Amino acid sequence: MHKLLFFTGLLFLIGCSNYTPKPKAYPKINYPESGITLAKTTCPFSIYIPKYSQLIPYPSEDKNCWYNVNFSQFDATLHLSYIPIQGQRDLDSLTEDAYRLVFKPHLQRAEEIVEREINDTLRGLYGMIYDLQGKTATPFNFFISDGQNHFLRGSFYFNSRTNRDSILPIYNFINKDILKSIQSINFD
Repeated sequence: MHKLLFFTGLLFLIGCSNYTPKPKAYPKINYPESGITLAKTTCPFSIYIPKYSQLIPYPSEDKNCWYNVNFSQFDATLHLSYIPIQGQRDLDSLTEDAYRLVFKPHLQRAEEIVEREINDTLRGLYGMIYDLQGKTATPFNFFISDGQNHFLRGSFYFNSRTNRDSILPIYNFINKDILKSIQSINFD
């Protein structure tokens, strides 16, 4: 009988407690140390990449100056495509391709595409950065060129389907170092 009263009292106390469910949350992210380091390429350009990434040649013999900058901790990749320029017509075609690769597939899904000009007159480099906002596959694209011999295009992707609001802090962290990488590009 005592046991029955004890369990009844215990159930009464448990049943009357104010339980408040906890809201859903995203896991804590441990960010690596920010900064950039020189990456070695076999192509006529040099670039500094984030310390927490790896530069890996693209696995194709006919695309020997294509690289992936892998951010394995964040399951993301910056794809780089270097193409030598052979005349003004080639440059115009590459610039138009870069523009088309941003706008054609993403115009329907992007809420906004912000264009920022790259214009480094001291080093003779120019190009464009495209920030894509909304439900797009890539949040960031760019191209940079010396206008005579060299053209480098980049596009950043998370390797799995994501919710923009959940990965925005990660993207903002990586993006700061990608912008430093773009500023570090030199053509040989």
